[in-house]
Amino acid sequence: MKKLLTAFLFMTISVLLLSCNTAPKPVMDQDDFGLARVSNQEELSRLLQSDTNRKVFSLFGDFFMTREATMDDGAFDAPNESHQDTGAGGDEGHSQTNVQVQGVDEGDIIKTDGNRIYSLAGNRLHVVEILGNGEMAVALVNELDAKHGGWYSELYITERYLIVIGSHYDYQDFYETAPRGDAEDSDEIRPWIGYGWGLMVTRIELYDMDTLEHAETFEISGSLMTSRLIDDHLYLVSNHTVPYYDDQVDPRPFFKQGDETLVPEYTDIKYLPGMPYRSFTVITHIHLDETPVLEYDIFLGNSGWGNFYVSRAGIYLATVLYEQTPFGRWNHYGKLISYLFEEDGSVSYGGAGRFEGHVLNQFSMDEYNGYFRMFTTEGWGDDVVNRLYVFERKVIDGKRVLDVVGLIDEGLGKPRETIRSARFMGDRATVVTFEMIDPFYVIDLSDPYKPTILGELEIPGFSTYQHPWTDDLILGIGYESDGIGVDGIKLSLYDISDSENPVEVGVPLIMLNENHGWQYGEALHNHKAILVSKDFDFIGFSIYRYHWFSSNYRQTNDYIIFSIDPERAQPIEIAATLSHIDLYEANEDYFRGHG
Repeated sequence: MKKLLTAFLFMTISVLLLSCNTAPKPVMDQDDFGLARVSNQEELSRLLQSDTNRKVFSLFGDFFMTREATMDDGAFDAPNESHQDTGAGGDEGHSQTNVQVQGVDEGDIIKTDGNRIYSLAGNRLHVVEILGNGEMAVALVNELDAKHGGWYSELYITERYLIVIGSHYDYQDFYETAPRGDAEDSDEIRPWIGYGWGLMVTRIELYDMDTLEHAETFEISGSLMTSRLIDDHLYLVSNHTVPYYDDQVDPRPFFKQGDETLVPEYTDIKYLPGMPYRSFTVITHIHLDETPVLEYDIFLGNSGWGNFYVSRAGIYLATVLYEQTPFGRWNHYGKLISYLFEEDGSVSYGGAGRFEGHVLNQFSMDEYNGYFRMFTTEGWGDDVVNRLYVFERKVIDGKRVLDVVGLIDEGLGKPRETIRSARFMGDRATVVTFEMIDPFYVIDLSDPYKPTILGELEIPGFSTYQHPWTDDLILGIGYESDGIGVDGIKLSLYDISDSENPVEVGVPLIMLNENHGWQYGEALHNHKAILVSKDFDFIGFSIYRYHWFSSNYRQTNDYIIFSIDPERAQPIEIAATLSHIDLYEANEDYFRGHG
């Protein structure tokens, strides 16, 4: 009986393998450096239903699963540019968004050009005119116009346009295409919205900077993942999810400019053979000319979710893919996918690579002199491994690939420690790992093929954000630790002029959680919440405190200005505190009555 079952199993698998090989070969485009193009509706449907060739043997359900085809992960022909990380400064007396890469602006909820303050709150846009002598006037209040609710997420300003980006649910077009039951019955419609099956729409509104009159509206199907502004080129990366539950729905992303709707051709969709095909990563490029022009690139793959790094040369997405073994276990690994900016602002595929572990955030990634560097952490507890990868882009057999040419996989962190912050500065990088003690490491990257740990410093607590203050001074914002847990917010200044012997400059500023209280600042995990003025030697951010105040516990949210002087015994000091507590105390009955 066993022999008969084995023979049957072998024959069945052989037939299925043979049938898999009869699938049409991908149509490869030489100009796309390894990407294939979708030919027609039937091919797109086949790719989506194949679920990336993971479920090869449908007869046996999920028992037999194949590993994703791996590339000979190689490297690239990126411009030999240096992108030194910088923060915002006091240009012409007003602040700018604290960004990672100079010349690559990041969307924020508040910006200023020195004459006006532009801000977002929920679904409202506010523009306030600065009149001088402390006086201001409201210039514009607009509410996001969306059929089914919506919210604003970020904005940009250029000489020509105020750019406002938001999102909303739009299922009207979806149900006109493929109605399910009574489209007027909100009880039937809303459950599908809750799952966001491709019904999220990203909205971009342009306003004339001189008159503040509305100039244009663009819409992109899918959820916004990140955006950047480089000169007059706005780039948005969104994820359009395929609605699995109804194959009658056209799965392609769509775009709108004003009242005109554009659905791309099937041949506009590209994919990397061997990847999971579950959603579309859409890169939209809007050239902010006098007449704005929208262009797009659509990549079918596993997901567009992950951590993004964007330089003036291109976009990098570090994502995690999951695969199931023949015996039901799940493995995961990292995929690094890149897209390059051409001279005209258009986007091309830049190759892919593979890594182990996960990436903490965008500051764990960097591009410099044609090499891409990235910190990762894999595992938990006693199995933790921290790594530094150096990738080089190459063209192998006509395909762009990201090849690992440098690696550190030992010595980053003590046992059980994970990466908590990182910063790249040209040929050097600093990284902080933590469990209860903070090792601060300095790494030499001058030879990308042989990155080397030069020195380390062990101190209590850890930094969640690092900011280059000068070429040799690093500002750290994070938590203090008492060896058991965190017990306050800590600001430190590190000197790495002697890379083999980094030191903490003077005495750090520590704001303890007194009287069993608690503190939190958005700046600990959001670099755009930090005001940085190198010209005036200060930074600022808000701190929320739950603490003992007068006779009971109170919640306060103070904005604190920190002055920085490396020559002082305590280089970082509190210069000013802006608080509403006096206003609250004077009107306590009113505030209590109004929640």
